[in-house]
Amino acid sequence: MQIDIQFLPFPPNPHLLSDRVVVVIDVLRATSVMVQALSQGASEIIPIATVEEAFQMAKVFPRGSVLLGGERESQKIPGFDLGNSPREYVAERVKGKKLILTTTNGTKAFRMVSSGKEILAGSFLNIEATAQRCLKSDRDLLIFPSGDGGNLSLEDTICGGMLIELITQKGAPPIVLTDASQCAKILYQRFKDDPIEAFHLSHHGKELISRGFRDDLAYCCQINMIPLVPLFREGVVRFSD
Repeated sequence: MQIDIQFLPFPPNPHLLSDRVVVVIDVLRATSVMVQALSQGASEIIPIATVEEAFQMAKVFPRGSVLLGGERESQKIPGFDLGNSPREYVAERVKGKKLILTTTNGTKAFRMVSSGKEILAGSFLNIEATAQRCLKSDRDLLIFPSGDGGNLSLEDTICGGMLIELITQKGAPPIVLTDASQCAKILYQRFKDDPIEAFHLSHHGKELISRGFRDDLAYCCQINMIPLVPLFREGVVRFSD
């Protein structure tokens, strides 16, 4: 197994993905929301690139069966049912519902890697289950942090580094790390005793704090809270079998 990580969120060569597992990571907050919402009984999540597309998609489904969720500039979108805080996605709101989700970075990332053999949603919340799923697949792996407005995201890279460390600890050799994966692993080791420190240092973490979402940082930093892995297939995110 070769493990690679792409630090900047631009579309990879589709031919390079066709036989790889891809793990999309947007710790703050899209993939954390996906893991949380599905664990609370949401039936599926449809990641959408734009607000306009989300409103149009909602019209396809029967009234009352679907919720609109997401953010722009970290804030809930006018006319949407939910924002992008995982703490909003509780069973009382989402159980049995389809979610149409659009965010600045995370939902677009799934479209960028849609040619992957298997596409997973990873976060600190389900990091152990994600590592086990990657090992079970026994395929080459690309970790795809969703970034921050096209730039490197510190918290996503550290989460990717944790995933790399878990896989290398649990997997049988040979596991080959690219130079980028070695860098992510080393970066994770710097923050492994206090990962929330990285959230407070990161550009997006500071932005969320300034906009009143400090509690989301602590929530998204919880490790192994949910032992399940969302799978993106045919435009929809559901828990994998």
